[in-house]
Amino acid sequence: MAKNRFITGYSGLRALAVIGVILYHLDPNTFIGGYLGVPIFFVLTGYLVTCQILKSYDEEGSFDVKRFYLGRLKKLYPSLIAVLWLAAAYIILFQRNLLAKLNQIVIANLLNIYNFWQIFNGQSYFERFATNESPFTHLWTMSINGQFYILWPLVIFLLVKYGKKRKRIFEILFGMSILSAVEMAIMYKTGVDLNRIYYGTDTRFFSLGLGAAFAVIWPMDRMKSRIEQIDTTL
Repeated sequence: MAKNRFITGYSGLRALAVIGVILYHLDPNTFIGGYLGVPIFFVLTGYLVTCQILKSYDEEGSFDVKRFYLGRLKKLYPSLIAVLWLAAAYIILFQRNLLAKLNQIVIANLLNIYNFWQIFNGQSYFERFATNESPFTHLWTMSINGQFYILWPLVIFLLVKYGKKRKRIFEILFGMSILSAVEMAIMYKTGVDLNRIYYGTDTRFFSLGLGAAFAVIWPMDRMKSRIEQIDTTL
């Protein structure tokens, strides 16, 4: 499998996204834009994964899906299982009022469908500051990422096979992203439950899709390894 080079600015973008989310949770009334850290993470995920897959097709003519899945499992599941185990142990020992449906929550996270579980069970993200907030609330992003990792190799395979030209692939991905954003806007205006909009994979796809579309027209390999300093002297 082709390897991507490391992008120094990637760590900086992730740091800014994390800081934004933290500030938002500390004072949502002041840092009202902090929640944008989540879309930034999704854009980066869409970009990096798509770059990796397309580079493999360009250099080797194929993509090792099995190796990709195993890599994702090794990278994500040890941390996820540790978080689930520790949070469950804490609830059992100290916060037994949150025991309801604990087994369902754990299974939903392991199957990468926790965002859908939250929607169907009326779990509100916007009540996160209430007393005894569930420690699992924010794991919905992991489920969306997991769904993306599972489905995206197949999506790119179909686009490479039938879309062929990069311009065409970009147009399809960008169009899918626009449709996702429009769906979110329409659902919001028609009064659909905010949690359905916030947690939905379809309404969140626009961030992943934009990152993926960007990877098609400007992959890592086309980025300059060094950026020349601009002379600002008069």
